[in-house]
Amino acid sequence: MKTINLCHKAFIVLVIEKKESVEMKTIVKKIVCKLVNKLNHQVKKTWWYKSNYSDAVKMKNWQAFNLELVTLGSSAVKYGLDYSGYKINAANWAMAPQNTATSFAILKNYHSFIKENGQLLLMLCPLQGMVIDYNKEFYDKYHYFLHPILVKHFSEETLKRVRKTIDYPALDNPKASVKLVIKNLLGKANKPQYSNAKTDAQNRINAWKKEFSVENFSDQLSESNLKAIEYNTNLFCEMIEFCKERSLKPILGIMPTTKTLKDHIPTDFMQRAFYDMVQKVIAHTNVPFLDYYNSSEFESEDLYLDSFLLNEKGRKLFTDRVLKDLNFSTDRKYK
Repeated sequence: MKTINLCHKAFIVLVIEKKESVEMKTIVKKIVCKLVNKLNHQVKKTWWYKSNYSDAVKMKNWQAFNLELVTLGSSAVKYGLDYSGYKINAANWAMAPQNTATSFAILKNYHSFIKENGQLLLMLCPLQGMVIDYNKEFYDKYHYFLHPILVKHFSEETLKRVRKTIDYPALDNPKASVKLVIKNLLGKANKPQYSNAKTDAQNRINAWKKEFSVENFSDQLSESNLKAIEYNTNLFCEMIEFCKERSLKPILGIMPTTKTLKDHIPTDFMQRAFYDMVQKVIAHTNVPFLDYYNSSEFESEDLYLDSFLLNEKGRKLFTDRVLKDLNFSTDRKYK
Protein backbone atom coordinates (compact mmCIF):
# COMPACT_ATOMS: atom_id res chain seq x y z
CA MET A 1 0.00 0.00 0.00
CA LYS A 2 2.87 2.35 0.87
CA THR A 3 4.46 1.53 -2.48
CA ILE A 4 1.29 2.55 -4.31
CA ASN A 5 1.08 5.86 -2.42
CA LEU A 6 4.71 6.64 -3.18
CA CYS A 7 4.15 5.93 -6.88
CA HIS A 8 1.06 8.11 -6.88
CA LYS A 9 2.92 10.99 -5.26
CA ALA A 10 5.81 10.59 -7.71
CA PHE A 11 3.38 10.67 -10.60
CA ILE A 12 1.77 13.86 -9.29
CA VAL A 13 5.20 15.49 -8.93
CA LEU A 14 6.12 14.55 -12.49
CA VAL A 15 2.83 15.95 -13.83
CA ILE A 16 3.36 19.22 -11.97
CA GLU A 17 6.96 19.50 -13.17
CA LYS A 18 5.89 18.78 -16.75
CA LYS A 19 3.14 21.38 -16.52
CA GLU A 20 5.57 23.95 -15.14
CA SER A 21 8.03 23.07 -17.90
CA VAL A 22 5.37 23.55 -20.58
CA GLU A 23 4.30 26.85 -19.01
CA MET A 24 7.92 28.00 -18.88
CA LYS A 25 8.45 27.07 -22.53
CA THR A 26 5.31 29.02 -23.43
CA ILE A 27 6.53 32.06 -21.52
CA VAL A 28 9.97 31.86 -23.14
CA LYS A 29 8.38 31.46 -26.55
CA LYS A 30 6.21 34.56 -26.02
CA ILE A 31 9.21 36.58 -24.88
CA VAL A 32 11.27 35.46 -27.89
CA CYS A 33 8.39 36.30 -30.25
CA LYS A 34 8.07 39.78 -28.76
CA LEU A 35 11.80 40.38 -29.05
CA VAL A 36 11.84 39.17 -32.66
CA ASN A 37 8.83 41.35 -33.55
CA LYS A 38 10.53 44.39 -32.01
CA LEU A 39 13.74 43.60 -33.85
CA ASN A 40 11.81 43.17 -37.11
CA HIS A 41 10.15 46.53 -36.55
CA GLN A 42 13.50 48.22 -36.05
CA VAL A 43 15.11 46.51 -39.06
CA LYS A 44 12.28 47.76 -41.26
CA LYS A 45 13.15 51.34 -40.26
CA THR A 46 16.68 51.06 -41.64
CA TRP A 47 17.79 52.52 -44.95
CA TRP A 48 19.02 49.06 -46.01
CA TYR A 49 15.54 47.57 -45.68
CA LYS A 50 13.72 50.55 -47.20
CA SER A 51 16.05 50.76 -50.20
CA ASN A 52 15.68 47.06 -50.95
CA TYR A 53 12.11 46.20 -50.04
CA SER A 54 9.91 49.25 -49.39
CA ASP A 55 8.64 49.33 -52.99
CA ALA A 56 7.63 45.67 -52.89
CA VAL A 57 5.87 46.14 -49.55
CA LYS A 58 4.09 49.25 -50.87
CA MET A 59 2.76 47.36 -53.88
CA LYS A 60 1.82 44.28 -51.84
CA ASN A 61 -0.31 46.46 -49.54
CA TRP A 62 -1.73 48.72 -52.25
CA GLN A 63 -5.38 49.62 -51.60
CA ALA A 64 -6.05 53.03 -53.17
CA PHE A 65 -8.61 52.83 -55.99
CA ASN A 66 -9.85 55.39 -58.56
CA LEU A 67 -6.38 56.70 -59.27
CA GLU A 68 -6.41 59.65 -61.66
CA LEU A 69 -2.74 59.32 -62.59
CA VAL A 70 -0.17 56.53 -62.30
CA THR A 71 3.50 56.70 -63.27
CA LEU A 72 5.70 53.76 -64.23
CA GLY A 73 9.43 53.75 -64.81
CA SER A 74 12.85 53.04 -63.37
CA SER A 75 15.32 54.64 -60.93
CA ALA A 76 15.21 58.26 -62.14
CA VAL A 77 11.40 58.15 -62.21
CA LYS A 78 11.20 56.76 -58.68
CA TYR A 79 13.30 59.66 -57.38
CA GLY A 80 11.84 62.22 -59.76
CA LEU A 81 8.10 62.25 -59.02
CA ASP A 82 6.28 62.40 -55.71
CA TYR A 83 2.52 62.94 -55.67
CA SER A 84 2.11 62.67 -51.89
CA GLY A 85 0.63 65.85 -50.42
CA TYR A 86 -1.16 66.85 -53.62
CA LYS A 87 -4.95 66.83 -53.84
CA ILE A 88 -4.79 64.62 -56.93
CA ASN A 89 -5.31 60.89 -56.37
CA ALA A 90 -2.09 59.70 -58.03
CA ALA A 91 0.64 57.10 -57.57
CA ASN A 92 4.24 56.55 -58.59
CA TRP A 93 4.83 52.81 -59.17
CA ALA A 94 8.37 53.22 -60.49
CA MET A 95 11.10 51.05 -58.96
CA ALA A 96 14.88 51.02 -58.96
CA PRO A 97 15.85 49.48 -61.27
CA GLN A 98 12.97 48.40 -63.49
CA ASN A 99 12.89 47.31 -67.12
CA THR A 100 9.99 47.75 -69.52
CA ALA A 101 8.75 44.19 -69.09
CA THR A 102 8.36 44.49 -65.31
CA SER A 103 6.64 47.87 -65.68
CA PHE A 104 4.17 46.11 -67.97
CA ALA A 105 3.75 43.30 -65.43
CA ILE A 106 2.89 45.84 -62.71
CA LEU A 107 0.41 47.51 -65.05
CA LYS A 108 -1.26 44.17 -65.79
CA ASN A 109 -1.45 43.33 -62.09
CA TYR A 110 -2.72 46.71 -60.83
CA HIS A 111 -4.51 48.44 -63.73
CA SER A 112 -7.90 47.97 -62.01
CA PHE A 113 -6.83 50.51 -59.37
CA ILE A 114 -6.82 53.24 -62.03
CA LYS A 115 -10.15 54.92 -62.71
CA GLU A 116 -11.77 54.91 -66.14
CA ASN A 117 -10.06 57.52 -68.33
CA GLY A 118 -7.28 57.75 -65.78
CA GLN A 119 -3.83 58.60 -67.14
CA LEU A 120 -0.88 56.21 -67.29
CA LEU A 121 2.41 58.08 -67.59
CA LEU A 122 5.20 55.83 -68.80
CA MET A 123 8.37 57.78 -68.06
CA LEU A 124 11.60 56.60 -69.68
CA CYS A 125 15.29 57.08 -69.01
CA PRO A 126 17.76 58.03 -71.80
CA LEU A 127 19.04 54.56 -72.72
CA GLN A 128 16.09 52.48 -71.54
CA GLY A 129 15.43 51.25 -75.04
CA MET A 130 18.61 49.18 -74.92
CA VAL A 131 17.62 47.33 -71.72
CA ILE A 132 15.85 43.99 -72.10
CA ASP A 133 16.68 41.90 -69.08
CA TYR A 134 18.57 41.66 -65.80
CA ASN A 135 19.92 38.66 -63.90
CA LYS A 136 17.59 36.09 -62.34
CA GLU A 137 17.89 37.60 -58.84
CA PHE A 138 16.43 40.87 -60.15
CA TYR A 139 13.01 39.20 -60.26
CA ASP A 140 13.06 38.03 -56.62
CA LYS A 141 11.23 41.07 -55.22
CA TYR A 142 8.47 40.72 -57.83
CA HIS A 143 7.59 37.32 -56.34
CA TYR A 144 6.37 39.19 -53.28
CA PHE A 145 3.59 41.24 -54.86
CA LEU A 146 2.87 40.14 -58.43
CA HIS A 147 0.69 37.25 -59.55
CA PRO A 148 2.97 34.25 -60.21
CA ILE A 149 2.06 34.14 -63.90
CA LEU A 150 3.52 37.66 -64.30
CA VAL A 151 6.86 36.89 -62.62
CA LYS A 152 9.73 35.74 -64.79
CA HIS A 153 11.68 32.82 -63.27
CA PHE A 154 8.90 32.29 -60.71
CA SER A 155 9.42 29.47 -58.19
CA GLU A 156 7.70 28.50 -54.93
CA GLU A 157 11.09 28.19 -53.26
CA THR A 158 12.02 31.76 -54.17
CA LEU A 159 8.59 33.00 -53.04
CA LYS A 160 9.02 31.42 -49.58
CA ARG A 161 12.55 32.81 -49.25
CA VAL A 162 11.54 36.31 -50.33
CA ARG A 163 8.52 36.36 -48.01
CA LYS A 164 10.72 35.38 -45.08
CA THR A 165 13.32 38.01 -45.92
CA ILE A 166 10.80 40.82 -46.35
CA ASP A 167 8.31 39.95 -43.62
CA TYR A 168 10.76 38.63 -41.02
CA PRO A 169 14.24 40.02 -41.76
CA ALA A 170 15.31 39.40 -38.15
CA LEU A 171 14.62 35.67 -38.51
CA ASP A 172 16.29 35.55 -41.90
CA ASN A 173 19.59 36.80 -40.48
CA PRO A 174 19.37 37.50 -36.70
CA LYS A 175 23.04 38.39 -36.15
CA ALA A 176 23.19 40.82 -39.06
CA SER A 177 19.82 42.31 -38.03
CA VAL A 178 21.01 43.07 -34.49
CA LYS A 179 24.16 44.77 -35.84
CA LEU A 180 22.09 46.74 -38.37
CA VAL A 181 19.64 47.99 -35.74
CA ILE A 182 22.39 48.97 -33.30
CA LYS A 183 24.18 50.95 -36.02
CA ASN A 184 20.92 52.59 -37.02
CA LEU A 185 20.09 53.58 -33.41
CA LEU A 186 23.59 54.99 -33.00
CA GLY A 187 23.30 56.92 -36.25
CA LYS A 188 26.12 54.92 -37.83
CA ALA A 189 24.09 52.94 -40.37
CA ASN A 190 25.20 52.98 -43.99
CA LYS A 191 23.41 55.65 -45.98
CA PRO A 192 23.41 56.43 -49.70
CA GLN A 193 26.46 58.31 -50.87
CA TYR A 194 26.11 60.54 -53.93
CA SER A 195 29.02 61.77 -56.01
CA ASN A 196 29.13 65.30 -57.37
CA ALA A 197 27.52 65.71 -60.78
CA LYS A 198 30.76 65.73 -62.76
CA THR A 199 32.15 62.56 -61.19
CA ASP A 200 28.82 60.79 -61.26
CA ALA A 201 28.24 61.66 -64.92
CA GLN A 202 31.56 60.17 -65.95
CA ASN A 203 31.02 57.06 -63.84
CA ARG A 204 27.51 56.62 -65.18
CA ILE A 205 28.62 56.99 -68.80
CA ASN A 206 31.38 54.43 -68.24
CA ALA A 207 28.89 52.03 -66.67
CA TRP A 208 26.40 52.47 -69.53
CA LYS A 209 29.08 51.91 -72.14
CA LYS A 210 30.09 48.69 -70.41
CA GLU A 211 26.48 47.53 -69.91
CA PHE A 212 25.56 48.11 -73.56
CA SER A 213 28.95 47.21 -75.05
CA VAL A 214 29.42 50.65 -76.58
CA GLU A 215 33.02 51.58 -77.33
CA ASN A 216 32.29 55.02 -78.76
CA PHE A 217 28.98 56.84 -79.07
CA SER A 218 29.87 57.63 -82.67
CA ASP A 219 29.89 53.92 -83.57
CA GLN A 220 26.94 52.21 -85.19
CA LEU A 221 24.59 50.49 -82.76
CA SER A 222 25.39 46.82 -82.32
CA GLU A 223 23.03 44.07 -83.44
CA SER A 224 22.14 43.25 -79.83
CA ASN A 225 21.30 46.89 -79.10
CA LEU A 226 19.18 47.16 -82.24
CA LYS A 227 17.31 44.00 -81.21
CA ALA A 228 16.76 45.46 -77.73
CA ILE A 229 15.40 48.69 -79.18
CA GLU A 230 13.05 46.75 -81.47
CA TYR A 231 11.92 44.63 -78.51
CA ASN A 232 11.15 47.69 -76.38
CA THR A 233 9.46 49.48 -79.27
CA ASN A 234 7.04 46.59 -79.65
CA LEU A 235 6.55 46.33 -75.89
CA PHE A 236 5.77 50.05 -75.53
CA CYS A 237 3.22 49.74 -78.33
CA GLU A 238 1.68 46.73 -76.61
CA MET A 239 1.48 48.57 -73.28
CA ILE A 240 -0.18 51.56 -74.91
CA GLU A 241 -2.77 49.37 -76.65
CA PHE A 242 -3.34 47.54 -73.34
CA CYS A 243 -4.21 50.89 -71.75
CA LYS A 244 -6.53 51.97 -74.55
CA GLU A 245 -8.41 48.68 -74.42
CA ARG A 246 -9.14 49.36 -70.73
CA SER A 247 -10.20 52.99 -71.17
CA LEU A 248 -6.96 54.37 -69.78
CA LYS A 249 -5.07 57.28 -71.32
CA PRO A 250 -1.37 56.46 -71.90
CA ILE A 251 1.32 59.14 -72.12
CA LEU A 252 4.98 58.58 -72.96
CA GLY A 253 7.74 60.75 -71.53
CA ILE A 254 11.46 61.00 -70.88
CA MET A 255 13.08 62.19 -67.66
CA PRO A 256 15.33 65.26 -67.47
CA THR A 257 18.99 65.06 -66.46
CA THR A 258 21.73 67.55 -65.65
CA LYS A 259 23.44 69.31 -68.51
CA THR A 260 26.61 67.78 -67.09
CA LEU A 261 25.38 64.30 -67.99
CA LYS A 262 23.80 65.30 -71.30
CA ASP A 263 27.07 66.80 -72.49
CA HIS A 264 28.56 63.29 -72.46
CA ILE A 265 25.87 61.88 -74.79
CA PRO A 266 26.01 63.11 -78.41
CA THR A 267 22.70 64.26 -79.89
CA ASP A 268 22.98 61.89 -82.84
CA PHE A 269 23.46 58.92 -80.49
CA MET A 270 20.34 59.85 -78.51
CA GLN A 271 18.47 60.08 -81.79
CA ARG A 272 19.52 56.57 -82.83
CA ALA A 273 19.29 54.96 -79.38
CA PHE A 274 16.12 56.65 -78.11
CA TYR A 275 14.23 59.16 -80.23
CA ASP A 276 13.95 56.94 -83.32
CA MET A 277 12.27 54.36 -81.08
CA VAL A 278 9.88 56.93 -79.61
CA GLN A 279 8.95 58.22 -83.06
CA LYS A 280 8.05 54.68 -84.17
CA VAL A 281 5.88 54.19 -81.07
CA ILE A 282 4.13 57.52 -81.67
CA ALA A 283 3.57 56.70 -85.36
CA HIS A 284 2.03 53.36 -84.43
CA THR A 285 -0.07 54.43 -81.42
CA ASN A 286 -0.48 58.22 -81.67
CA VAL A 287 0.49 58.43 -77.98
CA PRO A 288 1.32 61.90 -76.53
CA PHE A 289 4.98 62.43 -75.68
CA LEU A 290 6.49 64.69 -72.99
CA ASP A 291 10.15 65.50 -73.66
CA TYR A 292 11.90 66.79 -70.53
CA TYR A 293 15.33 65.57 -71.60
CA ASN A 294 15.69 68.37 -74.13
CA SER A 295 14.30 70.97 -71.75
CA SER A 296 16.74 73.40 -70.13
CA GLU A 297 14.35 73.89 -67.21
CA PHE A 298 15.79 71.00 -65.19
CA GLU A 299 19.47 71.03 -66.18
CA SER A 300 20.87 72.70 -63.07
CA GLU A 301 23.01 70.52 -60.77
CA ASP A 302 21.40 71.98 -57.65
CA LEU A 303 18.21 70.06 -58.52
CA TYR A 304 19.95 66.68 -58.36
CA LEU A 305 21.48 64.27 -55.88
CA ASP A 306 24.13 63.50 -58.50
CA SER A 307 23.95 63.93 -62.28
CA PHE A 308 20.84 61.84 -62.81
CA LEU A 309 18.57 61.55 -59.73
CA LEU A 310 16.49 64.55 -58.70
CA ASN A 311 16.75 65.74 -55.11
CA GLU A 312 13.88 66.98 -52.94
CA LYS A 313 13.92 70.45 -54.49
CA GLY A 314 14.12 69.10 -58.05
CA ARG A 315 11.46 66.50 -57.36
CA LYS A 316 9.00 69.13 -56.14
CA LEU A 317 9.58 71.40 -59.15
CA PHE A 318 9.44 68.53 -61.62
CA THR A 319 6.28 67.03 -60.13
CA ASP A 320 4.60 70.44 -60.37
CA ARG A 321 5.66 70.73 -64.02
CA VAL A 322 4.39 67.27 -64.95
CA LEU A 323 1.03 67.82 -63.24
CA LYS A 324 0.59 71.14 -65.04
CA ASP A 325 1.49 69.58 -68.39
CA LEU A 326 -1.13 66.88 -67.80
CA ASN A 327 -3.72 69.53 -66.83
CA PHE A 328 -3.91 68.53 -63.18
CA SER A 329 -4.03 70.95 -60.29
CA THR A 330 -0.87 71.40 -58.22
CA ASP A 331 -2.90 72.33 -55.14
CA ARG A 332 -1.79 70.59 -51.98
CA LYS A 333 -3.87 68.96 -49.27
CA TYR A 334 -2.18 70.97 -46.56
CA LYS A 335 -0.82 74.46 -46.96
